[in-house]
Order: sequence, then structure tokens, then C-alpha cells
Amino acid sequence: MRFIKKWLKFEGGQSIILVAFTIAMLCGVAALVVDTAQLSVTQGQLQNAADAAALAAANDLPSASAASSTADVFAEMNGVSAANTTTTTPYNGDAKKVEVVCTETVQYTFARVLGFNSKVITARAVAEKTGMSGGCFGYALFSGSSDSYKLMLTTSNLEVTGNTHANGSVFISGSNQDFTGNVEGVSKVEAYISNITITGTCQAANLWVPDNTGAVHVGNRVTIAAPYIDMPDFSAGVISEATASGTAYMINDWETKVFSGNGINIDKSIYVSGGITISGSSFKGQGAICAKKDIGISGNTLKGNSSTSVCIYSVNGNINLSASGITIYGTLYAPNGRISINASNITIYGRVVANEIQISGSNVEIISGSGDLGFLPGGSVALCE
Repeated sequence: MRFIKKWLKFEGGQSIILVAFTIAMLCGVAALVVDTAQLSVTQGQLQNAADAAALAAANDLPSASAASSTADVFAEMNGVSAANTTTTTPYNGDAKKVEVVCTETVQYTFARVLGFNSKVITARAVAEKTGMSGGCFGYALFSGSSDSYKLMLTTSNLEVTGNTHANGSVFISGSNQDFTGNVEGVSKVEAYISNITITGTCQAANLWVPDNTGAVHVGNRVTIAAPYIDMPDFSAGVISEATASGTAYMINDWETKVFSGNGINIDKSIYVSGGITISGSSFKGQGAICAKKDIGISGNTLKGNSSTSVCIYSVNGNINLSASGITIYGTLYAPNGRISINASNITIYGRVVANEIQISGSNVEIISGSGDLGFLPGGSVALCE
């Protein structure tokens, strides 16, 4: 018994135990301070990368492929690999929004003593493109009517460079139609054609498009209604500018003003309270030629001297191209009317945006680009989530 009592009272080696406990406590504190701080710093850097990638990607909307590529580039510029970056657009069915999610694995230093090796953290950002530079003007071919059969493409040898959208349905027939971009409708996309290429996504609540066999190539198919997109009215600004510069022509609704010859000057926009016939061959400046009623276009080439940022705008009427062999450098806009292209060998370096669109004939090209929207009031991108 004396031996046992003596052994219990023996204090040798207790300092080792205390040191071990102290080390464990210090490691716990270090894990709490150092590793938690590392998580916080990395989370902030990751959020910055997601924010930057989303804002940059939004500038490329509504092109999903371009937005995704841009997001990868900007995420990598901020230290996040493309493999750890996920881009989603349309986001929640909205083609004006893009979501970017970035992930990273943080390796612990001191927390390993406590059995924790690493932690996966994520950051997300949603950006939205606003203003008229997006919306309907983000498309090469756009129909604003929600009725069926208002975007009618009954032609052969049609090429569209850019995205195509209909607030109603897209109807395609004929032969040899190529769409470099997305083709989307709110209600449906119908294609009765044996030779068609859609490089991007074909999207609508109902898709009646042949399977990918033979000469039919569709990059992706999504059976979800595309978002409804409004068309803006910026005629008040055009009228104000034209009135101030002396280029507003107030005539009767049924009258038509003719613009012909070279060098139609639109350094300041032109407004006509009736209709317009354009038969000139060149523009000077950047702006809009706007009519309250119908616009007819003839001649060979309508081209700006230094820019393609020209808009031919019918506020309440139609725009008609009925002569063959016309090349237009500019955007055609008829938010309350119809744009009809019933001729052959037509090339438009710009966009075709209207309530209703009918394209027939053959050999029609619509080629949108980054420099053809300078006539619009500026848009912007911003984080919304």
C-alpha cells in the first residue's frame, strides 16, 4: 500500500503531458487563426474572380458560347482555372443574365493536426446586361410579336451570323439555312428543311426540328421557352435631335420623302413624319434615318463611310426590300411593323429587328458584328446577385 501511495504521489513526466496538451491547444488556436484567415482571404479572392468573370461575360450576352469563353478568360486572369469555373446562361430563363460559379480547394496547414486536411469553397456572381445595346438588339434576327408565324424564313441559302429570337415562334422552310449562333422562340421552333445548321442552342417550349442526320446539324436542343424580350421606342430622342439640327421633315402621313445620291448625311439623325424611300449609295456619319410610316429601300449599296452604326427605323410602319442585289451596312428596325425581304442576293451587315419578319427569295445574308450598334443609347452591365 505504501508503494502504491508513493507511486500516485510521484509527479515525474507530468510536464510532458502538459506540454503535449499545450501543443495541441496551440495547434488548435493556430488552425483557428491561420487556416481560418486563409479561408477568408481565398474566399474574397474567389468572389472577386467570380464578379469579374460575370461582368465580363455579361458584355457578350446573349451569346452563350461567347459569354462562357469570356468568363473562363477573366476567371483565369484572377487565378481560377477554367476547369473550376462554371458559366450558366440564360440564367433562370433570362438571356440577359449570366451566372458564374468559381470553386477552389484550400489545403489546411495547422488543422491537419486535428484531422482536417482541406476544404472546398465556392463563390458565385450573377450579372445582367441592361440598356438597349442588349435586349432585342443583342440578336442578328429578332421578331417581337408573340403571335405564331411572325418570324417566317421561307428561303434558300440563308446565312445568319449572330443569334435569332422570336417572342412567338420561328418558322423555317426552304433549303440550305445556316445559323451561326442560337435559334430561340418562346413558343416553338419549326423547321421543315433538310439542310440546316444551328451551331449554338435551339430553344423553345416546343421543338419541331429534324434529328441530326444527313445535312441537319444542331449544336444543342433545349425544350424550355425562351424569355420574352421587349423592343424599345427611342424615336423621341431621334425626333429631338433631328429637330434641333434642322433635319426633321414634317410632312403628311401619306407622303414620302426620297433620299437619293451619294453621301446622305446623318451626322445628326433624320426624321420624317411620313414615309421614306432610300435609293442612295452611301451614308455620312452615324445615327438613325427614322420615318413614322413605311420605308422602302432600293439601289445597290447603302454603306457608311467610316462606320456601320446606322439604323433605318420605321416607328409605326413597315420596311420593304423588294429589289435584288442590295447590300446594306446598318440595322433595320420596325418595332410595330413588318420587315419584308422578298428578293435575292441581299446582304445586311447589321441586324434585322421588327415586330414581324418575312424573308423569302434566295441568297440572303445577315451578318451582325460588334461595331453595328453605335447609334443606340449606351447600355451597361451590373451585378444583380
